[in-house]
Amino acid sequence: MTGPEREPSGDLTGAGLVILAAACFGTLGPLSRFAGDAGVDSLTIVTWRAGLGAAVMGGFLVARTLLAGTRPVSLRSLPVRDRWFMLAAAFTNTLLNLAAFIAFERITIALTLLVFYLYPAGVALASTVWFGERLDRLRWGALGVSLAGMTLVVAGAGQLGAIDPLGIGLAFVAALMQVFFVLAARHGFARVPGPQAAAMTMGGAFTFYLLIAAPIGLLGSLSQPLASSDALVPVVLAGVIGAGIPTVSFIVGIRRLGPSRAAILATLEPVVGVGLAAWLLAEQPTAVQLIGGAFILVAAVLLQLRPRGPVADHEAVGTS
Repeated sequence: MTGPEREPSGDLTGAGLVILAAACFGTLGPLSRFAGDAGVDSLTIVTWRAGLGAAVMGGFLVARTLLAGTRPVSLRSLPVRDRWFMLAAAFTNTLLNLAAFIAFERITIALTLLVFYLYPAGVALASTVWFGERLDRLRWGALGVSLAGMTLVVAGAGQLGAIDPLGIGLAFVAALMQVFFVLAARHGFARVPGPQAAAMTMGGAFTFYLLIAAPIGLLGSLSQPLASSDALVPVVLAGVIGAGIPTVSFIVGIRRLGPSRAAILATLEPVVGVGLAAWLLAEQPTAVQLIGGAFILVAAVLLQLRPRGPVADHEAVGTS
């Protein structure tokens, strides 16, 4: 799909869904810290997160089928192209999380996030070059303001640490994977409703994690969260609040707002992460971080100032 497309209409529902997703994703830092302190390793966290997120969405789909008679889309009814995009999205989701968590171990979380949050710019450029999405000066300005704010939020802690080429490279790989996932959600498997797409991509990632753990003898370590409530509670919350809810919210938000605007709004995630760290981990934000957070909020407001017209009929996608 390479022809020009009109930008989806900007509505408050779509913006609210992306903001909800960013807020939920922002809980992963503190939750991962709590789980790690309880003896849960990174591979176990991402595996449980994907599996629980898929289970939550799967349960929702079953309940919706029983109560409302709304059946999931049959994979056989989808074009082969869409099926391949679903598989690719699950695989890139797997690589994204593995690359990010390994980067966290090699470089600081702040430096990892600085590199990772280059992805909104990548989404904007790819949408413009390959999909004909029109970003006016206001949208490009919002992108610049949001990236500047994100830089202040992350770098404002003053703890970027040493430069490790492999760690930075992995963070960049995670950013590229996120660019692909955002664009695929809008252009690759748009015929699959949001909850079903979330269940399938997370379920696929869960399967890939098991395939990774099995040959290297780490299947046994996946039981780490069962050792204590201190280990289990943050992992369960990471699966439900940090995966299931935000993944479907993000996918639906992307389809309502368009990839570029959704990616810019998603820069609210580190703001939430810093706020939660201040509340739960006693890591007080600096004045520079507060200024950065204000920049990101300004960018979010700018995105809502000049909404586009309605989506053309041929561009409409399912979002339920």
